[in-house]
Amino acid sequence: MEHPEHAAQAFTRDILERISHTIADVEEATGADIRISIRDLREAGEAGLSVKELAEDEFVKLGMHRVDERSSTDDGFGILLLILYHERKFYVCGDAGVHSKVHPETWSDVAKTLGAHFAKADYEGGLKEALKKIEHHLDGKLRNDRSYEKRPGAEKRSSDEVVLR
Repeated sequence: MEHPEHAAQAFTRDILERISHTIADVEEATGADIRISIRDLREAGEAGLSVKELAEDEFVKLGMHRVDERSSTDDGFGILLLILYHERKFYVCGDAGVHSKVHPETWSDVAKTLGAHFAKADYEGGLKEALKKIEHHLDGKLRNDRSYEKRPGAEKRSSDEVVLR
């Protein structure tokens, strides 16, 4: 299958809505705060940054670092999937609270899933399966954590809407 020229063509409004519903389902099941940011191109001044650095910056831009501020510890439960559409690159990252609960291979497992689907231009399927992998890896690991229960606003997560720019 041929790859559309722009992210907005690959990720139509209907696809984004279905992915948002999957995000909400996975968040409900796990207690994680999951965001997906799809960027067509890098912004001016980002050319020298690695995909990891871009993901870390995006984590802050989306306000996901504030999830940590609701906790009495530095461990939040945020996960970001950043997709650089034109570059065919992506990065999956979680904050300290999530990293401490999952096997180190979790993110590479999720990334392999994205890569396999994206190579076939199956963007919706890739994101949905990646989200389900995240759910599998986090099964029972966050909601059973005492720091989750003690977090003021633990049920208040950020938007399930996929960011496309």
